[in-house]
Amino acid sequence: MVKTAIFLGGGASAAAMAPVQADLFREYFRLVRDSDSVINSEMYREVTAYFATLFDIDITKNDVENLLFPTFEEALGILDLAVRRREALKDFDLENISKNSNRIGFLRQYLVLLMAAVLDYKSSDPRDLHCSMIQGLERAGLLMDTTFITTNYDTLIDDALARVPFYQIDYGIDFINLNPNYASSSAGSVKLYKIHGSLNWLYCPTCNTISLTTKEKGIIRLLEDMKNSDCKRCQSVMLPVIVPPTFFKDMSNVFLSLVWNKAEQALLEVNRIIFCGYSFSDADMHIKYLMKRIQTNRVEPSSLHIYVINNHHGKNEHARISEKRRYTRFLGRLVEYTDLAFEDFVNDPASYFHTFH
Repeated sequence: MVKTAIFLGGGASAAAMAPVQADLFREYFRLVRDSDSVINSEMYREVTAYFATLFDIDITKNDVENLLFPTFEEALGILDLAVRRREALKDFDLENISKNSNRIGFLRQYLVLLMAAVLDYKSSDPRDLHCSMIQGLERAGLLMDTTFITTNYDTLIDDALARVPFYQIDYGIDFINLNPNYASSSAGSVKLYKIHGSLNWLYCPTCNTISLTTKEKGIIRLLEDMKNSDCKRCQSVMLPVIVPPTFFKDMSNVFLSLVWNKAEQALLEVNRIIFCGYSFSDADMHIKYLMKRIQTNRVEPSSLHIYVINNHHGKNEHARISEKRRYTRFLGRLVEYTDLAFEDFVNDPASYFHTFH
C-alpha cells in the first residue's frame, strides 16, 4: 500500500470559511462589536492602545470595516524583534524593576490569545470539507495509511477525525490527562501532527506536562474562565502551545520538538506528500528544512512524489506562477503543481490518490 502524507496549510482552513491571517484583527474587532462574550477588558484595552500608538489606528471610531490593519505577522513581529534586541518601544517596555513592567510581554500574549479567540469563534466548518475528506478516505480504506501534518491551530481536522467511529487521533505526544496508550493501543489510530501547536493543547511550564481538551478549545479558558485554567497537579497557570505566524518562530517547547520529530519520521516513510492550501512561504524555513531532510535522508530520494493543491476562485496567475516557482525551486522536479482547489480534492480524495503516483 502506498503511504501518503497530507500537509494542511492555512488555505485548507480558509476554504472551510476560517479567517486568514490578514483578516484576524478585523475579525476580532467585529466580534468585540457584536458580542460581549469575547471581550477581555485588559486585553482589549492593551491591543487598542498598541494599534493607536504604533499604527495610528483609532478603534474607538467604530469604523472597523474601513480600517487598514497590519497583518498579524507584522504586529507580532515588531514585538518579537524588540524582545530579541532587548529594546523597548514608546510606552511599551520590557521587564525591569518597575512593578508594572514588561508591557511588551503581556501584549504579545494578548495578541496570541486574540488570534485564538477569533479562530475559536470562526472555526466551524459549514461546508464540511474536512469531514468529506476524512470520510472519503475511510470509505476507500485509505485512512490508516495516511498521515496528516498541519500548520493550523484550529481543530477542523481534529473534529473531522473524531467523527469517524473506532478511530483515535495520534498526536505524537502523551497528554497528562489521558491514558498514555490511548492512541497507540487502538487498532484505528490516525497520525495527526500539529507542528505549530493547537487550540486544544494547554502546557504547564512547572510540571512540564501538556493536556488535551477534547471537547473544547482549551486555550479559550485562558480568556473566559481564568480561575479554571490552572494545572490540576500544581495549580500553575497553563500556557497555550501556539507558534504564531512570524519570522521569529520559537520551537523550543519540548512537546513541539517531539511532534516535529514524529512528523519527520513519518515523512521518511511515505511515498507521496500532498500539500493542501499551503503556499510554501519564504518565512517557513523550519518547514523547508524539514522537507530537505526527508528528501535527502531517505533510502531512495526518487521514490518521493510531491503534489500541490492550492488553487482557489480568484487566484491570479502571477500568484500561481510565483508559488509554483517556490515549490519547484526548492523541492525540484518531482513536484507536480496542480490546478486543483482543496474543495475539488475533498469531494473525492480516493480518486486523486489513484490518479497520483
